[in-house]
Amino acid sequence: MIGHLTHSHGFTKAGWLIGALTVSAVSLISCGDNDSSSATDPGTPTSLVTAVNGVNTKTCAQDAQCLDFTAIGFGTIAGIAATLSQAATPWTDTKTNIITISQIPFVSGSVDAKYYDPAGSVFEMTTDANYRYFKGNGLPSTKMGIYPVQKGTPAYPYYAGLPAGADPNGNPYKPDNTADEIPISAYDLTSQIPLNPVASGYYPINSLIVGITLTGAAWHVEYANDSSGNWYSPINALPHDQCWGHPYSNQYHHHGYSWKCFPNQGTTGQSPVFGFALDGFPITGPRGSDGKMITNAQLDKCHGMTSEITMPDGTRKNTYHYVLNNEFPYSVGCFRGKVNYFKALGSVAMRETNLPIYADLPYPPTP
Repeated sequence: MIGHLTHSHGFTKAGWLIGALTVSAVSLISCGDNDSSSATDPGTPTSLVTAVNGVNTKTCAQDAQCLDFTAIGFGTIAGIAATLSQAATPWTDTKTNIITISQIPFVSGSVDAKYYDPAGSVFEMTTDANYRYFKGNGLPSTKMGIYPVQKGTPAYPYYAGLPAGADPNGNPYKPDNTADEIPISAYDLTSQIPLNPVASGYYPINSLIVGITLTGAAWHVEYANDSSGNWYSPINALPHDQCWGHPYSNQYHHHGYSWKCFPNQGTTGQSPVFGFALDGFPITGPRGSDGKMITNAQLDKCHGMTSEITMPDGTRKNTYHYVLNNEFPYSVGCFRGKVNYFKALGSVAMRETNLPIYADLPYPPTP
């Protein structure tokens, strides 16, 4: 293989949250200003635009993220509602769909992966003539919050009221176990995606994971459920850590505004590539070639665009790419290229937590 990106940094024990996360309707007074924006960087958002109440979950469109309800059982097993609801959390204005970042009670702590495991964060990206490969332990080189969520912290009431679901082996936790007890642990992150993907359609997403970051973690779909069958944008419904991450089935992953924690993003100029979607296309930060924030109005219904960007190996390339910005669905809205889920989710740990049983074929299959 040629070309590689490597780092080694560190993780703790295991835990499981059902769905993208189960939501509690606990009321909480917001904490202080947790936004990392600076007076020297007036372009950094201090607010987010969350999903509109009632947005369709299976139609690929701007300001939406579409999932496939029928293919390989993802929608059937997960029971995802046909439309998203909006949680009336203290940081969300349900009249304007605006989330004020400074009012989010972020999960406390800022620790590196060695807090969870002596090995630290282990991750490598390599390429050959046809594929891009990722191999690691799922723990990012960026900071994470402290999980399990600690008693007495602002985020704790939101987690303490949630069921813990089942452990990674499918065994139920004891009835009195709750989500605040769920920690983070390493897992086998193995992924193989096309090196030169082809944009051939607008394909609904059929897995929880939508992409892999260059810092060694995964991005998940922007969906979270409650015990009553309602589904929400996770950032609207539940506090995350300051890098917009939390664990699912022990596996740390990012949502939405995660680009604020990626290294080398700068405050001016074009944003770099921060990772890759499962179809092989790059995922960049929110600034375009003019240095200005890219809005949803500039993006297609998969939350992407075609422009010249700098690839991780330093070469310039005119290509389709997804954009991480501050408007729902924040990253990948649907896939422009077909995904071989069997290869893209290349380990048992990744496949089991993503629910469907995949075939070694691109999806949708060629007629």
